Amino acid sequence: MTSAWIAVGAAIGGGLVAGLLTGFYQHWREHWNRPILSIDFQDDKFHRVESTHKRSDGKEDSFVYIRARVRNTGRNVAKDCRVFLAHLEEVHPSGKTTRTVFLDSRQLAWSGWNFVSLSLPAGLDFYADVLRISKAASGWGISVEQIFASEQDLKSYSGTYRFHLVATSENAVPARCTVDITYAGDWRNLRAVAV
Repeated sequence: MTSAWIAVGAAIGGGLVAGLLTGFYQHWREHWNRPILSIDFQDDKFHRVESTHKRSDGKEDSFVYIRARVRNTGRNVAKDCRVFLAHLEEVHPSGKTTRTVFLDSRQLAWSGWNFVSLSLPAGLDFYADVLRISKAASGWGISVEQIFASEQDLKSYSGTYRFHLVATSENAVPARCTVDITYAGDWRNLRAVAV
């Protein structure tokens, strides 16, 4: 009887050890292969782009775009990625900030005014438009689908806004970036810096 109990105990113990090792291996493999999102800003030719667009009436509009770069530095594809403006603050000369009337998080456009989620393979750069400033007319052009009536005063602000950006994915931890953009109505004096 004792040798039978020893055999049963060994079988149960072996099964537990095998199950634990398999579970640990599976967890380690998923962790090793996971997508890893990053979002950043640098004031360079990729993050600050000047572009001219032809309108349907044949005239041209020129814009300056401030863009954030989103990358997947992991191993698997980051699925259904989107970039959000999480909140927007005014930055005062003293360095203190106050929250604006822009209260909810809203999706920013991928370059090309695209609001469809993207799957990001590893090793490639993607850009989300944070701001679009017209060279012909002054006013902040925050790259969300709609600015509501209660938010119209945001367009005429003269000073620095702090943009809190969040990149999300179905299968990755969100990544964050903060950018201060200074604008006083003249596109030539537009300045942006990562915080």
